[in-house]
Amino acid sequence: MNTRCPVCGNADTVPRIVEAADRFFQTTRLTFSLRACAGCRCLFLDPLPERQDLERFYPAAYWAVDGRPNPLRYFESLYRRVVLRDHVGCVTRAAAGLSPAGGSPRLLDVGCGSGLLLSVLKSRGFDVRGFDSSREARAVAKHLHGVDVVVGESVAKAGFAADEFDVVTLFHVLEHVSDPRQVLSEVRRILQPQGRVLVQVPNIESWQSRLFGGRWYGLDVPRHVVNYSHYAIRKLLGSAGFRIRRTRHFNLRDNAAAVASSLCPSLDPVSRRVRNARHSGESTAMAWIKHAAYAGVLVAAYPLILAESLFNSGGTVTLEAEKA
Repeated sequence: MNTRCPVCGNADTVPRIVEAADRFFQTTRLTFSLRACAGCRCLFLDPLPERQDLERFYPAAYWAVDGRPNPLRYFESLYRRVVLRDHVGCVTRAAAGLSPAGGSPRLLDVGCGSGLLLSVLKSRGFDVRGFDSSREARAVAKHLHGVDVVVGESVAKAGFAADEFDVVTLFHVLEHVSDPRQVLSEVRRILQPQGRVLVQVPNIESWQSRLFGGRWYGLDVPRHVVNYSHYAIRKLLGSAGFRIRRTRHFNLRDNAAAVASSLCPSLDPVSRRVRNARHSGESTAMAWIKHAAYAGVLVAAYPLILAESLFNSGGTVTLEAEKA
């Protein structure tokens, strides 16, 4: 009997990739299989992992913070703020006209991580809250950005009130969960009647995904449980009671980075941070050299990511939706 698709429930699924490994963080020596759904064209881990299994695939240094100020850390922070402009623009457009007269738009960022996006949006007048499953992430968000983050097993158990938020964002969240329908059901409940949800996921049918195959950074086995096609994420949102308002295939922060990290995983900044925490680390000079090399690969990736986005095949797909 075939395994049912976690996105559309279709039983017509077939093995697509076998013996995929944790290429980027080496948290486990296990290999994994992925199945493809003939209905919505998504890929998903088979078997779907339990939550306690997923937790051990996130390295201990994933949210590590080096509190020592240095020029390299300053430029890293500056770069992150610049490339977040796409996210901020999408959120600002989605929130237009939703807040009460004279009030601030109420926003929840699910999977908020270190809280940088919340910090930027707070400075622009948003009333922000964060949710994450990681206590490390909450500590980082409070320490670096002064934002409050609720930690819990799932957003459904976080205790948010019905109609509490004008905007809920899920940037790179739904690919990490085994039951995306449950997450969107809770999001719909806590959104006010005219509220908006913003969802961003890697696009399994992007040009870069087809180019790199099982080596594509967007797969991120085994942390990415479900890998969406554009059709799959639209179908999921529709079945959860949402109507699509806008779709975007270009993203300044994530599309080029996925190409660069697929080509040169040893230069990927997050992977390096994890490896440095495990081992002796790298010298300041070597850190600058690797950052510069990674930046060069990022720049070289832009012709590809611009072209794929123009043909609606970007490395990520971002959708703004409202309650149907």
